[in-house]
Amino acid sequence: MAIDFFEATHETIRDLNQTERQLFDYVVKNMDTVKNMSIQKFAQEQFLSTTTIFRFTQKLGFSGYSDFINSLLVTYHSQPDTSFPDLAASRDYMEEYLKNAIETVRVMSQKQVEKVVELLKGKPHIYILTDNNTHAIGQYCERLFIGLGFHAYFPEAAYQMQNLVNHIKSQDMILALSHSGQDVVMIDFIERVFLKEHPHLLSVTRADNNSLESLSDTNFYVFADTIRVPGMDLTSSVNMLMIVELLIYEYIVRSKK
Repeated sequence: MAIDFFEATHETIRDLNQTERQLFDYVVKNMDTVKNMSIQKFAQEQFLSTTTIFRFTQKLGFSGYSDFINSLLVTYHSQPDTSFPDLAASRDYMEEYLKNAIETVRVMSQKQVEKVVELLKGKPHIYILTDNNTHAIGQYCERLFIGLGFHAYFPEAAYQMQNLVNHIKSQDMILALSHSGQDVVMIDFIERVFLKEHPHLLSVTRADNNSLESLSDTNFYVFADTIRVPGMDLTSSVNMLMIVELLIYEYIVRSKK
């Protein structure tokens, strides 16, 4: 019997090589497409042989490609529709809430974590960008980095952001937080900066293909159910903050060593 994809792979992720890790990330971000792909189509999309794809699925812990696809189907169709959550099912949502947090941490690439930590050791100036739903996290991140001795700045208004275009240098870092990864103002600002300089763009977005991810040098992705009520988006940003805090904790530990 097929089981949840993340449950099936959580013990094997750490053993993946760089190519396999890229394949894993592609599957997570394109699960709705991959679940309908034949092994030939998947191999063609990734410019790899069917043998390589088959070995990849086995390394994840599946018996073969069919077992892999069945697990994707189980996971995809078990995701709840929480656009208008039913309070009567609150316990189910609590379980999904915790599951999203666990998967967000579980799929963090250690190689990317180490890359960001090495950059932080150089004490870059950090410019924090958010969309409307992650504004409060931007304020908190600014306080965290300043407390650690970084020059960190979070522009709280659009005009403050635009004034930064000519101040950001290639040795700096931009931390961009956006669930959708499609915020027009944010994308426009980053593209304008990149016309003159190329600071390291570290982004945290939802686990799907988006404009912010495609611009980024390093991208971490979060799992979060979309929760909307009239006039307000209540999608949790806890997992996004969790990624930033884990990066900071890793930086502190490695700096002490």
